[in-house]
Amino acid sequence: MIFFICCSSCNVFRSLRHGGIPSQSDYKHFAQRVIANEAPVYYFHKPIKDSHLGTKIGLVNRDFNGTNVSLDSFTTLHKTISFLIIRNDTIVYERYNKGYTSNSFVSSFSMVKPFVSTLIGIAIDEGKIKSENDLIIDYLPEFKNKIGWDKITIKNLLQHTSGIRFTDNKLNPVSDNAEFYWGDNLREKMLNLKLEYPPNTKFKYSSENTMLLGYIIEKVSGGTISNYLEDKIWKPLGMEAPATWSLDRDDDKAIEKTFCCLQARAIDFAKFGRLYLNGGNWNGKQIVSKRWVELSTHSDPSGNNKHFYNNNWGIGPLKYGSYFAVGLFGQYLYIYPEKKIIIVRFGDAETSYHPNYWQEVFLQIIDQMK
Repeated sequence: MIFFICCSSCNVFRSLRHGGIPSQSDYKHFAQRVIANEAPVYYFHKPIKDSHLGTKIGLVNRDFNGTNVSLDSFTTLHKTISFLIIRNDTIVYERYNKGYTSNSFVSSFSMVKPFVSTLIGIAIDEGKIKSENDLIIDYLPEFKNKIGWDKITIKNLLQHTSGIRFTDNKLNPVSDNAEFYWGDNLREKMLNLKLEYPPNTKFKYSSENTMLLGYIIEKVSGGTISNYLEDKIWKPLGMEAPATWSLDRDDDKAIEKTFCCLQARAIDFAKFGRLYLNGGNWNGKQIVSKRWVELSTHSDPSGNNKHFYNNNWGIGPLKYGSYFAVGLFGQYLYIYPEKKIIIVRFGDAETSYHPNYWQEVFLQIIDQMK
C-alpha cells in the first residue's frame, strides 16, 4: 500500500511539474521509440492556382454571437497549429501557426487510436489473430485468473464495451487517465485493472482498452508495437519523415503509450487517412483488408456499442459516409469519401469546443468546395 501511494505521488508530481493538462510538448519529457521511414513518396500535390477556399466560415461563439470569418482567421482564433485540406490528392489548403511548419512534429492524443485498431486488423489479415471475436486471454494469458476477464473479447476492447473500470478526468492528477499518461509502469498498471461491469453491457470510452490492444499487438508480432507500425504502415505508405512513439519508461520493460503520443508530421497523418479513403489499398497493394476498413468505418451497435463509434473511428454524419479520428484539443483526421476529402487539424490548449463544433465547421468548408 505504501508503495502504491509513493508511485501515485510520483505521477502526481510529474503531472503537476509539467502543467497537469497534457500539451503538445509533453512528448519531449518521455522516452521514445523511433519509427523509421523509407524513401518518401509525395502523393499529395499543390494546386496550380489559389482555390479561394473557406472565404466565409460561419462561427457561433460561446455567447452565441454569429459571425463570418476567413479560414485563415478561423485557424488563428482557435489556436490551430496545423490545418490541411486535401481533395483528390491535391492540397487545397495548408496553414501552420505558432511557429509550426510542414516539417514540424505534431503529437497525437486519442487521434492515434485508429492506428492501433488498424494494426489489429492487419494482424487478423496475417493470421496472427484469428478474429476480433477472440477472447483476450487467448493472447494475454496473465489475465486468465482475473475474475470476469475470460469473457472479454478483442472486439470489446475495440468498441470500448469491455466493462473495465477506468477514471478519465484529465484535470484530476490521480485519475487512471493521468496514471496512464504520466506513469512509468504501464505493464503493472494494466495487470491491476478491475472490472466495473460485465462486457457488452455499456459503452465507456477508455484509454485502457487501447492500451490492452497494444499489448496484444506486442505479443502476436513478437516485437515492439512501434516496429509493427513501421513494417506494416509507415514504410509501405512512403511516409515523408520518421515518427516517434512515447514510452512509459526507458528500459527493457518499456511499452508504447498506445492510447496517445504518436509524433509525426501532419502530412503523414493525412496519408493514413488516404489509406482508408482508398479502402485499405495503397497504389495497388492491400495494406489492410477492405473488410476491416468497411467494418471500422460503419456503424455497429452490437453489444451495446454506440452507433457513432467503431474500432476507434468516429462515424458520421451518416448521410455523407464520413468518419474521423479525434483527439484532445480538437485534433482531427476527418474523411469525407463522397468528395474524396481529407482534413487534418491539430491544435494546442483549447479545450472549450465540443467535437461536434469542429464537424460543423468542416461541413461548412466542404459545402463551399465545388
